[in-house]
Amino acid sequence: MWPVVSRWETAVDPFADLHRFNREIGRLFDGSSTYPALDIWGNENEVRIVADLPGIDPAKIQLTVNEGVLTLEGERPQQAIEEKDVVYRNERLSGSFRRSVQLPFEVEQDQIKARYENGTLMVTLPKAEKAKPKQIAIAIQ
Repeated sequence: MWPVVSRWETAVDPFADLHRFNREIGRLFDGSSTYPALDIWGNENEVRIVADLPGIDPAKIQLTVNEGVLTLEGERPQQAIEEKDVVYRNERLSGSFRRSVQLPFEVEQDQIKARYENGTLMVTLPKAEKAKPKQIAIAIQ
């Protein structure tokens, strides 16, 4: 019988470096990243985006909307590791990041609100009036 291996065990993953290398190469060639992870939801009036950005100075986060695309940029500082330290696992990404998402509808750019609290960025983007559904009256003759 094979032993059961849990992902929570502290055993060294022999492919960790390969996975990290693959992620970095992907970022270089396609310019995309899955960091930070985003939650996006909304209703007929607005769309809300939440990103977890712990350890990042909110003053250094750049948030832009251009032609229906929201772009989030910043940099996660690298953990200072002394020369005498031995690294057993290094999974937290560091360095600059850029994440762009296509918005599901046109938004009122001058009414966008962003708030950073406890390492979480929350962005509210109100739907443009012209993008909201309109009820059309039918004339009866």
